[in-house]
Amino acid sequence: MKNLILLSLISQIIFSQTSDVTFSKDISPIIYGKCTSCHREGESGQIPFTSYLEVASMGEMIKVVTQSNYMPPWPPDPEYTPHSLLDERFLTDDEKNLIVEWVDNGLLQGNPELEAELPTTIEGSVIGEPDYVFQMNEAYFIEGNNMDDYRVFVFPTGFTEDTYIKSIEFRPDNREAVHHAIIMADVTGSGASNDEESPDVLGYESFGGFSLDGVSPTEYVFLAGYAPGMNPIVWNGELGMKIPAGADILCQVHYAPSSVDEWDQSSINIFTKPASEVEREVQMKMWLRLDLDIPANTQTTVEACLNFHPVIPYLDFFGPEPQSFNGYTFTGEQHCSLPEDWSLLGILPHSHLMGKSWEVYAETPDGNNIPIIKIPDWDFDWQGFYYPEYMQHIPAGSIIKGIATYDNTSDQNMSWGELTTDEMFFCPIYYVPYQDGDENIYLGIDNEINQIEEKSHKISVFPNPSSDFIEVQLKPYHNEFLKVDILDSKGRIIKVPFDYNIKTESNNLKINIKDLDLGVYFLQIYLDNIIVSESFVKNNQR
Repeated sequence: MKNLILLSLISQIIFSQTSDVTFSKDISPIIYGKCTSCHREGESGQIPFTSYLEVASMGEMIKVVTQSNYMPPWPPDPEYTPHSLLDERFLTDDEKNLIVEWVDNGLLQGNPELEAELPTTIEGSVIGEPDYVFQMNEAYFIEGNNMDDYRVFVFPTGFTEDTYIKSIEFRPDNREAVHHAIIMADVTGSGASNDEESPDVLGYESFGGFSLDGVSPTEYVFLAGYAPGMNPIVWNGELGMKIPAGADILCQVHYAPSSVDEWDQSSINIFTKPASEVEREVQMKMWLRLDLDIPANTQTTVEACLNFHPVIPYLDFFGPEPQSFNGYTFTGEQHCSLPEDWSLLGILPHSHLMGKSWEVYAETPDGNNIPIIKIPDWDFDWQGFYYPEYMQHIPAGSIIKGIATYDNTSDQNMSWGELTTDEMFFCPIYYVPYQDGDENIYLGIDNEINQIEEKSHKISVFPNPSSDFIEVQLKPYHNEFLKVDILDSKGRIIKVPFDYNIKTESNNLKINIKDLDLGVYFLQIYLDNIIVSESFVKNNQR
């Protein structure tokens, strides 16, 4: 009888231990996956989260900041759009609840062998070997005065002809000091002139924008942005972005407040591609409200539609009432209809300190709305470019609308400007004219750039060529879940043979290719955090 009671107690203890939330099994994948890329030595998050002891020592704080959505910083509303954005860092409700349960039940470690792997530290570039590297001529001194420091650094490219880029990558030198960065191309020389006016200090001071007095917004060429945890966008396949001949690269860096003196010598990597390979040049369209008027002690909502006015292509008034600007009178909505189908590639909503929220969506000709992005709690300190994982189709005739709210608690009216005491309604968009299949083109770096070539893994595809079916065998065999995609010669996902992860004992897969057009295709199989690829040919021979 005693033995039965003892066995019962042991089984209860074992069951309670295995059912408890533990760091190793439940929490380490969350922290290492969403937090550690910033919270580690030499990165912007000054509290390291690289081990059980480090995380458990800050357990209560982690519980508070994740419950309040203060951390991890991810301003867009993940429930607003049906698609995901690249590099999303938000926590799900289930993940936040697991953290609460773990903290409240004693911060159990669990079996260390079940702990997730730490994210790898990438030196030099997450993409590869750059074609050009532009680095600050000297280290910039960041005064430890507990104040924000916004500095624009000027890099002459020396490009004598238009240069097309695959990607542009900001590489922070002092990751603890660099909060975020925005990069543009300046063809006017205004940035260089500003730099020359402050010869004793590297770069020039500029809050909010780039302080390019007298430069029309139509001359702005925004190239990229950086925030901790964000990978650079890569224009794969036929896509490419142009840096005009003779342009200077301007990089505005935000150094976060600190009580310690710091130094920084960041750099920019540029990856080019031949003009002959760029069949689709990435375009940028922006809209502004230069007539911005935010009365004192009010909360104001400002709306605009993306405008295609032939005379003032960058200024947007919203609504049917006639408006005037610089001697021109026009009705905003008459010029807001999208003249062609677009594939949207990226967006940067932008306000200053009084911004409260942003929403951007497209109203289609049939009256439906296509959500693009929503930022319910705007925070100037956590802004950046946002890119959908896959191109987003916006039909011709649609009206793209932006709605921003501002909370002016001061006794002064606020208007447009680049100073701290001004405000902005500003939103550039990246796009290309739509082509069939764009919705299946992935905009991240996995498909083309970040593949890990693993010689020990091999795909056998037979028969090859084939007209009806192909059989795929993966060596060595893996008893695990797989994901399979078929891409066309331009890198577009045109077929997903299995719309869920499959599990097979032998990894012998039979795939129907009857509905494919004749031509060359690529098969991609995802496993073990690697991508294994092989080409095959669809022909009409049986």
